[in-house]
Amino acid sequence: MTHSLADFPGLVGKELFRSDWVPLESADEEAFRDATFLREEFLGRPTSGGGSGERSVSGFLMLSMLVAFHKRELDLGSGGLNYGVDKVRFLRPVRTGHRVRVRAILLDLRRKDGGTRVLTRNELEVEGDGSPAMIADWITFFPHDDAP
Repeated sequence: MTHSLADFPGLVGKELFRSDWVPLESADEEAFRDATFLREEFLGRPTSGGGSGERSVSGFLMLSMLVAFHKRELDLGSGGLNYGVDKVRFLRPVRTGHRVRVRAILLDLRRKDGGTRVLTRNELEVEGDGSPAMIADWITFFPHDDAP
């Protein structure tokens, strides 16, 4: 079920969504490294030639995926602003070649400074594992025009 921002007041403490599984490939990690200036030549090191084998996924890549999961699973329009995170924990490594999904729970909703501040707990799971690999309490701010 897709929720909109207008539904949120009645959903505090409840699961907003559990996404479909999404594969994390080596190409995703390489693109993230390039986008965040972690290229070997930028760091003053010789290039390693890449490679398509299994490797660890950057925690910040997993954190950045929350935006895509939320946009895909919720009907919140385009007015939300990334307000920050209260807490992020990378609990164990995730390797490329595995599939992940996010479970989002609405923790808090409050009016603030001409809008609504939304706090969600996001648990990134790896398919086949029994516990989350990342937990992030993420804050999004919706200006008054989009606020419930």
